[in-house]
Amino acid sequence: MQDVPAFVVKKGLAFDDYLDARNPALHDAEHCVRLNWEAFFFGDPWEQQRFLADPTVYCGLLTDPISRRRFRPAPDSPRLLHDGVTYYFEDEAHRALFERDPETFRLPGWKM
Repeated sequence: MQDVPAFVVKKGLAFDDYLDARNPALHDAEHCVRLNWEAFFFGDPWEQQRFLADPTVYCGLLTDPISRRRFRPAPDSPRLLHDGVTYYFEDEAHRALFERDPETFRLPGWKM
């Protein structure tokens, strides 16, 4: 899996906590939540826990790794934890296909 926090630091990027723009985000693995191909950073552990309680409320659109279409996941959307990343899918058939061979569906240039 690509180390997103290391990439953010290497590029010198800085941005605010995903849920509270009054706080700067911390750019390390402990404060990063990965969903599908997106990364969400937090500066406040409470905000991160609020996000994790139901990510579908806050994450907005995600990219289905099979179809590569953007969609808004629902709490009951099919999902799968792979290599520390939670993946949401448009439907159960996509989840099953991903589960059989996740490396087939990685982003070009990314390691899972």
